[in-house]
Amino acid sequence: MSCPNCKCNKSKISNDEYEELKEYFKDEIQDYKIVDYIKDNGNHSSYVEVELEDYIVEIEDIDTYNLNLDKVIDALIRNSVK
Repeated sequence: MSCPNCKCNKSKISNDEYEELKEYFKDEIQDYKIVDYIKDNGNHSSYVEVELEDYIVEIEDIDTYNLNLDKVIDALIRNSVK
């Protein structure tokens, strides 16, 4: 995975912490799905809805093409260490 080595996370999270978070999310994520909708201005948009055991997280600004669990986890980690 490239996320732990990218510029945005390099000084914020170590590889060990990243791997721990990744394992945690693999256990906690129950389901995820792409939600398509039309904005007020008539343009198409989408986000990913991630269902965890106790709550649901919506991830915007994620590439939904060939979406998989690893991409979802990377986005969750990236958003949590900002």
